[in-house]
Parts: sequence; C-alpha cells; structure tokens
Amino acid sequence: MLKKLLKHEFRATARTYGGLYLALLAVSVLFGASIRGWNGTNSDAYSTAVGLLSLAYTAVLIGTAVVTVMTIVQRFYGNLLGREGYLMHTLPVTEAQLVGAKLISGTVWSVCSIFAAGLSFGILAILMMAEIDLLDQLPWMLSQLREAFARYDMAFWETMLFSGLVCFVRMVSAIACIYAACMVGHQFKSHPALAGILSFFGMQYVQGWIEKLLRVGARVYETALYTVVGDAGSIQTTLSAQGFMGCAALTLGIAAAFGVFWFGLTVWLMRNRLNME
Repeated sequence: MLKKLLKHEFRATARTYGGLYLALLAVSVLFGASIRGWNGTNSDAYSTAVGLLSLAYTAVLIGTAVVTVMTIVQRFYGNLLGREGYLMHTLPVTEAQLVGAKLISGTVWSVCSIFAAGLSFGILAILMMAEIDLLDQLPWMLSQLREAFARYDMAFWETMLFSGLVCFVRMVSAIACIYAACMVGHQFKSHPALAGILSFFGMQYVQGWIEKLLRVGARVYETALYTVVGDAGSIQTTLSAQGFMGCAALTLGIAAAFGVFWFGLTVWLMRNRLNME
C-alpha cells in the first residue's frame, strides 16, 4: 500500500515541481546566453536585459527553495489534516505509512531541487565562458579534473562522502520536524499555523542545544583521556586526524535520532490526538 501512496503523492506533485525546474533551467539558459552576448556589446538596452534576467534568475532560484518547503508543508497539512484527510484516514493503511509516504516524497523532491539548482549553476558557468571553445578545451578540462581527483587521498573523499551523508540525514530530520510541528500546531483550535511555526523553531532550538551539549561533553571526554593516559601528544595527533569524522559522526547520530523521534511523535499524535472537526 505504501507504493500506491507514493505513486499518488508523486503524481500530485510532479506537475508543480516539473514546471518549477523547467522554469529554473530556462531562465539560467537565457541569463547565461545574455551574459555571453553582453561581453561583445556595450548596448545599454542589452545591459538592462541582462540585469532583468539576473533578477529573474535569482527570483526563480529563491522561489524554488520556497516552493519546495511550502509544498512539503501543504501536502502534509492539506492532505492529512485538511478536508482530504477525511478520505486519506479511511484508507487501509497505518499512520506510519501515511507519514512515511510524505517523508519519502518530500525528501526526493528536496534532493531534486538541490540538483536542479546545481545544474542551473553549471549551465551558467558553461554559457558564461564566451571566449572558450569547449570542444577544443574538453581534453584539457578532463585532465585538470583527473589531477584534482588524484591530488587528494581516499581519506579526503571518504570525508566528503560522509559529510554529504550527514547533510542528507539532517535534511530528512528537518522534514520530519516540519511534520511534527504541523501536528503540534493542529492541537490548537485557534491559530494552528502560528502554533506550528513556533513549534518548529522551538523543536529546532532544542535539537541544536542538545547537539551542542553533546559536543561539549565529547570535548570534556577527550581532555580527560589526555590526562589519564599521559601521552597526550600521540593521542591528540590521532584524535585530531579523526576529529572531523568524530564530530560528523556525532552530528549524524543526533540528526538520525531526532529524525526518528520527530517521525514517531508525528505518528503518535496522528494516531491518538487527530481532530478532523
């Protein structure tokens, strides 16, 4: 049944996101092409057009982020807590499946939004290189890319990959926190939207405070270890080399734990405190 929920969810949101991504890529092409043509002319009208396209590109880029967040909120609140909720909660599915479908969909579209933004930056970079024949320079660019990859050892790329994983888990946790905040706000009969917004910022503050507290505790533990062992130099060298990974692992664990907690809180409130009246 989860597959059917996901199929319905992606169908309901594909048109919104698809049009948004096409607009972003189209504006990036127009903006990049205008800059490329602007390099060979001093026309005031052309300069004005470039400025307007710059504003349009910035607006669409910001709009992509805003629409992504707003769609995540709207699809959860409107589909599960609004009028559509009367139908959704009669389906032979569990609350966990309903929330899980929204979480998976929101995560996938968030990743797609990041990818679309990165692709638009790449299009701009290519089109702005007006004086470079890309086909002639392609072998040189590939050789430079190989040298850049060879310059760093495997530990560096493992660190980068792990950092990407941390960012991904934090994003999923933030989406789960949005859903939990929506459910908390739903408990208030008056001004539920305001209550939900305040709940989200409060939850994020608590999560950040606990994360900071645990990091301080980890530093105290390292200091105590130096004192007990005595050979602080060799230990400090080892821990310093692993310090970033340790901090990232701690952040990953906290984000994952809070993500599970926010998800569980959302499911519990939906199961026990849902009020469709």
